[in-house]
Amino acid sequence: MLPYKHLSNAEENQEENGDRQRAKAAHALQMLCLSVFLLLFLGASLFQSPTPPRRNHEPKSKVKLFYSCDMQLVETIPIGLNYTQNNTRHISTFDAWTKLLDNATSTIDIGSFYWTLRGEDTGTNHSSTKQGEEIFNRLLSNGVNSDITKRLKIRIAQSEPSSLPPSMDTKILVSNGAADVVSINMPKYFDGGVLHTKLWIVDGQHFYLGSANMDWRALTQVKEMGILGQNCPELAADVSKIFEAYWVLGSEQPDQLPSWSRNLDTIYNIDSPMNVQLNGNISMQAFISAAPPSLAPKSRTSDLDAIINVIDKAVLFVDIAVMDYYPLIIYEKSRHYWPYIDDAIRRAAVGRGVTVRLLISWWKHSNPSEDKYLRSLQELTSPKENITIEVRRFIVPVDPDQESLPFTRVNHNKYMVTDRAAYIGTSNWSGDYFINTAGIGLTLSETHYTESDQNIRHDLQSVFDRDWNSPYAHEFK
Repeated sequence: MLPYKHLSNAEENQEENGDRQRAKAAHALQMLCLSVFLLLFLGASLFQSPTPPRRNHEPKSKVKLFYSCDMQLVETIPIGLNYTQNNTRHISTFDAWTKLLDNATSTIDIGSFYWTLRGEDTGTNHSSTKQGEEIFNRLLSNGVNSDITKRLKIRIAQSEPSSLPPSMDTKILVSNGAADVVSINMPKYFDGGVLHTKLWIVDGQHFYLGSANMDWRALTQVKEMGILGQNCPELAADVSKIFEAYWVLGSEQPDQLPSWSRNLDTIYNIDSPMNVQLNGNISMQAFISAAPPSLAPKSRTSDLDAIINVIDKAVLFVDIAVMDYYPLIIYEKSRHYWPYIDDAIRRAAVGRGVTVRLLISWWKHSNPSEDKYLRSLQELTSPKENITIEVRRFIVPVDPDQESLPFTRVNHNKYMVTDRAAYIGTSNWSGDYFINTAGIGLTLSETHYTESDQNIRHDLQSVFDRDWNSPYAHEFK
């Protein structure tokens, strides 16, 4: 035990002064640390610019909202194409367009390639033109027979007419005050191409997109596939942004593609799809894609990326139904290789053992050179290596009466279905349609995979299986 040391008064005073000085130094150090902390904490607001506003394509909330939508597949089954009574059938394109006209109360926006809804547009008085003429007359009545205070605001964005086809229908609609029409000169901006989109948007609530042109033949003589969305304000608003880009090009006719307004940005894309509650109880994810990429803001997924993503995410199978399939640029002066979709198919089949089936059209305007590219895929099939790629040609039958009708009797579908997703578009599958031709697509993905879900993916699978196993699908050799 150490002895207690007695301090003198002078020593005690010296010790107390030391204690006070040490206390002051400690306090000063604490204040310095606090000041540094506050400086770091408040630095962003004191010395940096404010946080920039959130871009439209970024998620606004971590809460996953689900938007309701009534959605169904839409088909044109050509006259004379007969399935058994047990086969899948869906609402017709004519009935879908009629529903849209019946439901319209204020606005109709239509994006289209060309217009030949009347029989005289194609020099025929065939009985199968009646449905097209009925749709045309419904639109025309908006100007001819209606009270001006009750007229719908109809806007049409079309590809610039040529001598074939001249799109006389839209000229008649304009001259009768039934619609406002703009024409888009795609070669002005892309050195080629057309506006190949087929789109209706009604009242910002309902829409149609698919393979059907504004053509009487698309209602009775050509096999078509599309989708009808009703009571879908969020999805309709998103697809409307693509139409607005068309309207800007057609109405303002700028010398070059503009920098797209932030109002046309989308928050729904391949990385951030919309959560949709379909038909009351089916949860799916959706986004709208566009082609070519420069015809939309960067926040919009390109149509090519959407297609490749659907193929890349398939686990069991990929079923493709399109009119034309070429890994080429085919409409330029010199054809050149364009392998992107072809490579994705090969990756799926060879790299992951995904079964691929291609149902490609054959009609009198098909190019036999397409065969070698399809054959190069089919030749990869090897049961030992678990590689399966099958190709069939879908041939719509034609009788002597139908033979006289120009550009008819073809499977015009443009869709794909996998075990995970459904894709419905407006483009044929060659490179031109993704680099200089305007088109759109809708991708619907399952939030979880169940065989029993009666959703759009399941319905589209049933359509493909029906057609693949029909007498109209011919073995490819």
